Amino acid sequence: MSGSEIADPQTTLRALTAYFEALAALDAHRIAAVFAEDGEIEDPVGTGVRRGREQITDYFAQGLCRGAASVEIEVVSALPAGGSIAAHWRMNARGKSGHDAKAEGIDVLQVGTDGLIIRAEGYWDQHGFRSALSGS
Repeated sequence: MSGSEIADPQTTLRALTAYFEALAALDAHRIAAVFAEDGEIEDPVGTGVRRGREQITDYFAQGLCRGAASVEIEVVSALPAGGSIAAHWRMNARGKSGHDAKAEGIDVLQVGTDGLIIRAEGYWDQHGFRSALSGS
């Protein structure tokens, strides 16, 4: 994959910030743009890996960006190490259905020296969040 050298802690923190800002903007193309061309995401872990910007765009366009009207993300703690960063976060969202949803989780991002995300892993209850967001 691209970005095989280890990113410094400031670069990983900037990548995390860009990722969460793109999520809060609910812009699937902007989210995918913070990933390397051949970047990948498994979010949440166990749901399959999406590879490349096209699959990442589709994943968010059909998921969060489709169901949410607004999103706020609070980073509780961010811990960079060895070209990666782990972040404990909390999310509040309002669905296009008018329902509110909350989620809490941990994301681990591997970041290249170019500041782009090589791999993202999410650990959280996606099913519960989506159910609350849709009101089902």
